[in-house]
Amino acid sequence: MSKLTASKVTIYDVAKKAGVGIGTVSRVLNNHLQVRPKTRTRVLEAITALDFKPSSVARQLSLQSQIRQIGVITQTFVNYYSFTERLRGIQQTLDKLSSDYELLLYTVSSLEHYQQQLTNIVQTRSVEGLIIIDLELSNKHLELLRDSHIPFVGINHLQTQDWPCIGTNNVEGGYLATKYLLSLGHERIAYVGDTFVEDYTHNTSRERFEGYKRALEEAGVNLSEDLVQLGKHDYDVAKQSAEKLLNLKTPPTAIFAMSDVQALGCVAAIKEKGLKVPDDISVLGYDDLDIGYHTGLSTVRQHLEESGVKGIEYLLGVLGNKKPAVPKLPSPKIIPRQTTRALN
Repeated sequence: MSKLTASKVTIYDVAKKAGVGIGTVSRVLNNHLQVRPKTRTRVLEAITALDFKPSSVARQLSLQSQIRQIGVITQTFVNYYSFTERLRGIQQTLDKLSSDYELLLYTVSSLEHYQQQLTNIVQTRSVEGLIIIDLELSNKHLELLRDSHIPFVGINHLQTQDWPCIGTNNVEGGYLATKYLLSLGHERIAYVGDTFVEDYTHNTSRERFEGYKRALEEAGVNLSEDLVQLGKHDYDVAKQSAEKLLNLKTPPTAIFAMSDVQALGCVAAIKEKGLKVPDDISVLGYDDLDIGYHTGLSTVRQHLEESGVKGIEYLLGVLGNKKPAVPKLPSPKIIPRQTTRALN
């Protein structure tokens, strides 16, 4: 039998060479998690050996249309409501601007899983463009994506990225939040945020804390370690953090929480203590989620939905062979509502 040419290789050939069914090949091409690592490796090796052309993936999978896919990759989103806001901007804008693409979601739970997902995306070319939300790209990741020629854009928090990225500056946001509370006369200001980590995700909490610390230093206010509470990004954990703050000999007069969800956990703890917000203690969140609007939460707007809009607009421009400039978001903005007030 003569060697198959790339143009004639089908999903059936890949399945035969790998010793699996076409359903398994389909799951590997779509990065389905329910595939054993050894089986996934065998299928990917067959794809490489046969030079299977991923541009025909949609057709080979017997899809009924020629709709192409744009990938969205982010960390496993438990309690990260900001992801939903960004995704809404992406999806609504995609629906408005193009009927040629649909979204394919990838989530990652570890650095190893992240590497595996990016490798699978590149090897199978299962997407024509990629949106990366709140994940870092190492030099290895950048080289992998650039060599694949798959257009990509980040919707992240701006620091020193040397790749197309849309977002706001967390340090600036933390600074503005603390500066606002200082302007209301508060000096004993607590910070409730995520545990600082060094991994494949953006260190949002550390960056916002840096802005918090900078504003205090500028105002000549000493940073009290007992006012800094870090833990898992979770409503109940934030509530417990607030309880610890309220039990201090000298409690804070204001709390800056690194997210709206955590801020609402703090509000709940304050009310359960029999205190009033903002009469006894002010609370400021970060994100400007819908839930914050409906609960009257003072917060910092980081333009989440708009970042999704601009991200997909940029990527569609690149896919349309244009050379769009990477768009910029407005700076973070204080949104005062009913949970903050001037200290008497």
